[in-house]
Amino acid sequence: MEDNNQLTTVRQVLNDVYEDINWAYLAQNYFGESRSWLYHKFSGRNNGKPDDFSDVDRERLKGALVDIANRLRMTADKL
Repeated sequence: MEDNNQLTTVRQVLNDVYEDINWAYLAQNYFGESRSWLYHKFSGRNNGKPDDFSDVDRERLKGALVDIANRLRMTADKL
């Protein structure tokens, strides 16, 4: 039997903030890719074939989210 942690997808982890983020902006500015590229990664499928984030892409996504969070915090602190 597989460990439940192995079954958790990136999309599931992002569930709480998924609707709050402009994924097209993130895909273009942090990955140099299209919105559809990122959505295929989230869905785990691309043209019927498995398509998931590589370890490098997961780290890049993490860095992008941290960067956006830091920028939001700095902006909020100015109010």
